[in-house]
Amino acid sequence: MTPEQFDTINRLFQLTFQVGDRLGSESSDPAHLLLTSQPNLEGCQGYFPADYTLEPLEAERWQEHLADAPALAEMVCVLASSPLTYGLYRQDEVSWWVCAFWAAQEQLGTNLLFRAHRVET
Repeated sequence: MTPEQFDTINRLFQLTFQVGDRLGSESSDPAHLLLTSQPNLEGCQGYFPADYTLEPLEAERWQEHLADAPALAEMVCVLASSPLTYGLYRQDEVSWWVCAFWAAQEQLGTNLLFRAHRVET
């Protein structure tokens, strides 16, 4: 890992904590950034309990999350050169993870999975 890659990943971890404060506000386990060798968001199923299912996230709803959490929008900008996919890993009607996956192998030497846990009461 180059010093530039290290600095970028460090910045992304800092932003993750800020996003968790905004999107995961009703959860005790708000947000994570995982460095992964998985090739895509679908391949990240193993990071979730078996009963969670991957669902698409509408572009309009994704934009709402970006507006709600400026640090997430900053993450998108930092990783603009890496392909992005997003979705939800859902447990039930009131509990899910908002997820973003960046195929950042070329940019950072690893792919990235961001997830913010949402619990609505």
